[in-house]
Amino acid sequence: MKSETQTQIFEKVILPHEPSLYGPAMALTRSASDAEDLVQETLLRAYDRFDTYRSDGSPRAWLHTIMRNLFYNMYRKKSREPRQISLENADGTAIEQPTAPNASPERQVLSQLEGAALLQAVRTLPEEYRRVVAMADLQGMAYQEIAEDLAIPVGTVRSRLSRGRERVRRSLVAWHPETVPSLAHRAALS
Repeated sequence: MKSETQTQIFEKVILPHEPSLYGPAMALTRSASDAEDLVQETLLRAYDRFDTYRSDGSPRAWLHTIMRNLFYNMYRKKSREPRQISLENADGTAIEQPTAPNASPERQVLSQLEGAALLQAVRTLPEEYRRVVAMADLQGMAYQEIAEDLAIPVGTVRSRLSRGRERVRRSLVAWHPETVPSLAHRAALS
């Protein structure tokens, strides 16, 4: 906890520069609410690290440096996070697969059915395969990241991913109407 005099010095020296932070924060975040959050986080960080402030330096420059570093650190962290992709809407229905705008109604329905079949194929995988397939193919995680997250060897990640993908492939091939021989073709083979 800061001493009473340090708090008073902070209020006298640093807080008058708070308004100068909003413009640069808006330029960095391009969002009013994010800019306000960044300014607040900057002031909190400045207060926590006020003992590192040199009284011979510019308080405004010190605050702007803290803000810029906070923004870049948050940006780097956000860019390293895997993107989350959901295969279903909030109500549990499958997300429609995008189709060409001029696709025939039959092609649009088939595309939606393929998406539902893919979702069902992934859902029916055993847990150990489903997790690895989701992490690799949906979240875009690297094998090493998956191995560390699940605490398993990289070779196990590769084998589970291969087996999981193969099961999804087999499920889709079994479902896909174009790969199922027609009744006439079956009769000719008999």
